[in-house]
Amino acid sequence: MGSSCGFSALDFRSRLSKLGVFVACLLMVLLAIPPQALAKTKPLNATTAHSRILKRGIDNPIGVELSNGIELMGRIIAINTDSFTIQLFNDPEPVTVNYADVIDLRTGPTRGFWIMTAVGVGAVAGMAIWGFAHVHNLQQQNQLPNMPTPQPIP
Repeated sequence: MGSSCGFSALDFRSRLSKLGVFVACLLMVLLAIPPQALAKTKPLNATTAHSRILKRGIDNPIGVELSNGIELMGRIIAINTDSFTIQLFNDPEPVTVNYADVIDLRTGPTRGFWIMTAVGVGAVAGMAIWGFAHVHNLQQQNQLPNMPTPQPIP
């Protein structure tokens, strides 16, 4: 039953099955680790906070953690040289925050997040198409073993 390349189809399926189990275990381990555990905290000073808020722009949502432990979520409505003003969600009064008081900013998903999401969706779609084609055997190959031609009876 061996082919000319040195291993049989059963051996190939066994190796493919082991590879699938390995990939499944690897994905379970990677998904069990929270991304915050892998990320390094970057120190945030006033100039960095100012540049990131300028890059985010007016009328965009933002999350801010202050040095006194208060966390604010809202929409940026004004940007000044030493402070910025946000309109909190469900609060009519705007809040002015000094850049020196900011210790953390949350501006939304990063570009790396969207790239990894696209790669993951593409990989899942590719594996789904590959699996569908091989499970359903669309070309109807290898359905029956090759039979020798019958010899005429004398």
